[in-house]
Amino acid sequence: MTTKLDPKFTTLLTDAAAKLESLELLPKVLAETAPALKETADALAQQLRAFATSLTEAQDAKTTADIAEKEAAQRAKEEAAAERARYLAELLAAKEQAAAEKAAEKARLQEEKEAAKLQAAAEKEAAQRAKEQAAAEKAAEKERLIAEKEAAKQQAAAEKEAAQLAKEQAAAEKAAEAARLAAEKEAARLAKEQAAAEATAERARRLAELMAAKEQAAQEKAAEKARLQEEKEAAQRAKEQAAAEKAAEKERLQAEKEAARIAKEQADAEKAAEKARLQAEKEAAKQKAAEEKEAARIAKEQADAEKAAEKARLQAEREAAKQKAAEEKEAARLAAEKAKAERDAARETEKEQARREIEAMKAATAAMRAKQEAELEVKRKAEEEAKAKREAVAAKARAEQEAKDRARRMASMATMAADKAAMKEEKKQAEEKPAAATQSE
Repeated sequence: MTTKLDPKFTTLLTDAAAKLESLELLPKVLAETAPALKETADALAQQLRAFATSLTEAQDAKTTADIAEKEAAQRAKEEAAAERARYLAELLAAKEQAAAEKAAEKARLQEEKEAAKLQAAAEKEAAQRAKEQAAAEKAAEKERLIAEKEAAKQQAAAEKEAAQLAKEQAAAEKAAEAARLAAEKEAARLAKEQAAAEATAERARRLAELMAAKEQAAQEKAAEKARLQEEKEAAQRAKEQAAAEKAAEKERLQAEKEAARIAKEQADAEKAAEKARLQAEKEAAKQKAAEEKEAARIAKEQADAEKAAEKARLQAEREAAKQKAAEEKEAARLAAEKAKAERDAARETEKEQARREIEAMKAATAAMRAKQEAELEVKRKAEEEAKAKREAVAAKARAEQEAKDRARRMASMATMAADKAAMKEEKKQAEEKPAAATQSE
């Protein structure tokens, strides 16, 4: 048969200790053995109390050890979950590294393909530039031939212009001579008309005098009228003569002016011809200088074109290298971004899965911990209640025991005092008896 270790047993021990401490020996035992028995009872009571305390502490230690063991198991479980998460992270990292290497290889192949494409484009561009340079040289040669042809054409035009000016000058001289002859002819005609008019006037005057003499009486009025008419006609003739003279003067002045104009035109023509000749020479020199300048320009352009072609080639190479580097960088960036995106997606998936597992584990752990804490709380409350009860019982027992001890001590002291007094009285009586016997003798 076994005894169950529970609060009742601990209470039994404390009660036994209290009973041992409050054990009343006298008058059941001899007075000489009472102190030794009392000391033994007190020692047993102390041992029982110490044993009860040790049992309580051992129970508390066992409870603490159980809690610590459960916490250790929970920590081990959490560490196993963390180890699994680390293993999953390493697996994911290895997978991401393999994906990154694959993406890098793909990017390298793409870059080599792009570089070959850029090189072919650069060669095509160089061939196109060479073709354009040949076309430019051909166009420059064509322009030079056109310039030479235009210069010859301009020189022929200048010679033709000079011949035309000479022809116009001869025509102007001929026209001046014709105008002079026409003016002289017009002056002779006007003189002839004036002489005819004068003769007609003389004949009319004579006729009038004859008619006047013959018909003086009858035709005075007619004579007067004829005179007036004659004066009027004379005035008209004088007016016409003046107009003819004025016209002749005008024609003369016009002829002189025409001659001066023709002379001026001739001088201008000569001057223009000289100017045209000088201009032609100047244009020829200018054309020659322009051709030389054009040739220098074409040579410079050709050199510039060659230099530009070389520069363009170098620039194209630099641009191709730069483009290649940029494309490599971009491809690497895209590959890295893609790999990162894939890694992130996989990591997020695994993290989500691990998070869910951890959350599930945490939930289970929290539930278990809550259950354990609830159990521990219930147990702690029960133990606290038991401890409080034990402490109350122990306090009550100690109080009762102390009261009993005090009462017992007082009773013992009173008994001892009574015994001492009785013994003193007996001793006194014993001393008084011999004295009384002596006195009686």
